[in-house]
Amino acid sequence: MFTPEETAQRRAVEAKLLSVFQRWGFREIITPTFEYLEVFEAPTGEDADDQTFKFVDRQTGRLLALRVDITSQVARLVASTMRQAPLPLRLAYAATVFRYHEPRAGRQREFEQIGVELIGLDLPEADAEMIAMAVEGCQAAGLPAFQIDVGQVEVVRGLVNALRPPAELRRRLISAIRRKDALELDLLLAEVSADTGLLDAIRALPKLYGRREVLDEAARLALPPASRAALANLAEVVTILENYGLADQVILDLAETHDFEYYSGVVFGAFARGLGYQLASGGRYDHLIGQFGYPCPATGFCFDLERVLAALAAAETLPQASGPDVLLIDFSPDKQAAHRLARLLRDRGIAVGRDIIKRDLAGSLAYARASAIRRAVILGSAEQPPETVLIHDLTTETQRTLPLETFVRAITRGDSPWPI
Repeated sequence: MFTPEETAQRRAVEAKLLSVFQRWGFREIITPTFEYLEVFEAPTGEDADDQTFKFVDRQTGRLLALRVDITSQVARLVASTMRQAPLPLRLAYAATVFRYHEPRAGRQREFEQIGVELIGLDLPEADAEMIAMAVEGCQAAGLPAFQIDVGQVEVVRGLVNALRPPAELRRRLISAIRRKDALELDLLLAEVSADTGLLDAIRALPKLYGRREVLDEAARLALPPASRAALANLAEVVTILENYGLADQVILDLAETHDFEYYSGVVFGAFARGLGYQLASGGRYDHLIGQFGYPCPATGFCFDLERVLAALAAAETLPQASGPDVLLIDFSPDKQAAHRLARLLRDRGIAVGRDIIKRDLAGSLAYARASAIRRAVILGSAEQPPETVLIHDLTTETQRTLPLETFVRAITRGDSPWPI
């Protein structure tokens, strides 16, 4: 649950992120909170099944699940309802996701994701578009210091597959690479018989972290063809980002794999200074929609709203929460004028709350300040002449008295009713 102030902050950040997506041509969709479990049985990341809240449909006996992954739902939507739509599809969403996690910092069981999916493009331009939007989203949200770590899972996959390791060793190798654990990586590679150049290339992956020069360092390694092709793809994406003028926000990390089996190309994550977890993550997943019967390339990413808010709080840049625009305070025995004013102001789109509780003016103004209300419009107080309104600006603590009808005419004509 969230207080009005917390809710206002969440809505403000959500609106800023969605506005970035809208400016890039993405249209919002809504996915169901409950879904048949098989929708999420496509690979959605490590231990995805253990993270799912499951239920039984009383009518059909089929297993249902609370929404654990929105991308899988989008894949089903595209493969079923939208397969005749012209490509590319640019889809955006803001929705709550539910996952079972053991409590720890940065992980909740219920959290909101705000993201996009770009369906039908397999070009580097599409990957660069996702990263560019992540940068703009961080800027729009108000993050003062952030970076986007970018990798290409096929660089890692090509090298590891070239070793032909058993499944368990493969899993441990990928984990060690992603964690940049050089000691464990050495111990694991000691179990493998392979070309020295290939082993050295794998050992180098955790160190390949930095700017564009990382690509040159990687190109000098003994990469198998699949990894070299992935490196060339990543270089194209970096060039496009440089053309966007975003090179300063991007760090290359060739050990990054995200949830390895889910992705098939460029991946990235957004980080804020002082926080050790990702605020946003995503990348290319060309094989997921095909699992629903409609082979189609795709890429996308999402922001974790709770983590973005935590980063903004740490940077002291959370949006200022505000209450209604006006508190209407009326001391007159006849409430007709107050009702009239409230209706006229609301018709103008101005949020008005009436102070119906009986208290003195100082108490009403204190309530308005505590409720983050910007202005008080006062009728019938002892401090003002009859048939007037007293306008008190609570942000500047200034006030002015106007004839009631002058104030009404200003509202009716559409003029600004706030002369101070």
